Amino acid sequence: MYHKQPEITGVWLSRNKTILADLRARGYKAYYMHSLRGILYSMRASCIIFSVGVSDVNRYTTKGTKSVQLWHGTPLKKLELAQARHTPTRRSSYARRLIEEGLRPNKNYDVVIATSDESKRTMKTVFSDAREIAVTGYPRNDVLLGAPLLSKLNDEYVRHIKRELDFQFLFLYLPTYRQEASREFDLFARYGFEANTVNQTLRELNAVLIIKTHLYFKVHPYDGQADPDSEEARFERIFTLSDEDLPDIYPLLRETAVLITDYSSVFFDYLLLDRPVIFAPFDIQQYITADRELFYDYDQVTPGPKAKDWPDVLRLLREAVQDDSWKAERREVCTRFNKFKDSNNSERVFQVVCRLLEQTNP
Repeated sequence: MYHKQPEITGVWLSRNKTILADLRARGYKAYYMHSLRGILYSMRASCIIFSVGVSDVNRYTTKGTKSVQLWHGTPLKKLELAQARHTPTRRSSYARRLIEEGLRPNKNYDVVIATSDESKRTMKTVFSDAREIAVTGYPRNDVLLGAPLLSKLNDEYVRHIKRELDFQFLFLYLPTYRQEASREFDLFARYGFEANTVNQTLRELNAVLIIKTHLYFKVHPYDGQADPDSEEARFERIFTLSDEDLPDIYPLLRETAVLITDYSSVFFDYLLLDRPVIFAPFDIQQYITADRELFYDYDQVTPGPKAKDWPDVLRLLREAVQDDSWKAERREVCTRFNKFKDSNNSERVFQVVCRLLEQTNP
């Protein structure tokens, strides 16, 4: 908007003051969302754009404002709102928080963004009262296909990793969010993660492993072996990330040679790069039963080998860097869930916003 239609005043609102400072340094209007200017701009807005709920901007001052819900993932697992409608006894604190923050099942969003006709059909089951489901692709995927990085924070972290150690392959482990009842669930030692063995395998493959779990995971991958701050636990090829370390993982995905995940929808985006994915659904039966149901048959939409534990993951990593045998399956699933394979998703969302503004001011 800044470059294509400067008569539109575009404003970033955020709770993260570091990100705000970074945006301002690049010449953008960016304000703390609860500051006086943040409140005034949200009150004056003709259109609000967000990726979780209206509280991303300000749920108290945006009633009746045109809204674009970007959302944050092609649905594989059933979204909390869809599940909460039909099974209220299973509603988690996460679902309650989303609802409290303004993302309600009956919220009449003007536009909800989808990545393909397939995902559009799924989105309709969740956002059934949205006025339109627009197939534009997710703006965040533009960076995967060559769009320049917006934030120096992400760019600098990727460079830091490369300066830290010389390596050929970057492996990234991104397990999905789990509900409150699963917060102490052990995805590491319970499934054979032995840091010395993992580190030695990475040396042999000239690779590094970056692990980014959600903040609630209490089990550190080194548990049961050593204090993570001790000398013996400083495995030079295993890195762990927090949201503070890297607010946006998409620049890191662009550098990733093999993605390891379980039920995270991030793999649908990663398919755009046509690189190997190793699926690690260690706890699939427990997950489906106690945590989240899936929209699809897992095996039908996950184009990659399935690992039952960490020794299996290490074996499959060796195979992935030597012989990528899942290309045809990946491309088939990618075509089904990603209509666009360019870096113009932001442009298409921009056109949606312009159309909404024209409807507001004919």
